[in-house]
Amino acid sequence: MASRSPHTVLVKRILLMQLFVALLVPAVLLPFGTNAALSASAGCIASLVPNLYFAFRAFRYSGARSAQKILRSFYAGEAVKLVLTALIFALCFKYLKTLNVAALFGGFIMVQMAIWLTPLLADR
Repeated sequence: MASRSPHTVLVKRILLMQLFVALLVPAVLLPFGTNAALSASAGCIASLVPNLYFAFRAFRYSGARSAQKILRSFYAGEAVKLVLTALIFALCFKYLKTLNVAALFGGFIMVQMAIWLTPLLADR
């Protein structure tokens, strides 16, 4: 990510918050069994990895002269992000034999919610 853009600080905070949530959710679910924790970890990964890719792809360029490159990298980053998310979910459903679906989607949703909550918490 280009460190020149004023938005990169917020993007880095969001990614760090997502990483924190991705580590916290499986730890919280561990008392409910390793199956729940593993499934939640897979859900967290299904959210975190595509978002990391998107952030690094979308925020490579900055400045008005790079507007066309920025737009292209946002579209390409979002397209690959969606494909990566679907691929990770497909791998989870295929290879995790004792999958806890509620924990899988719960982990995914919790990491996604970090995107919404971080800007609210960053103002404080």
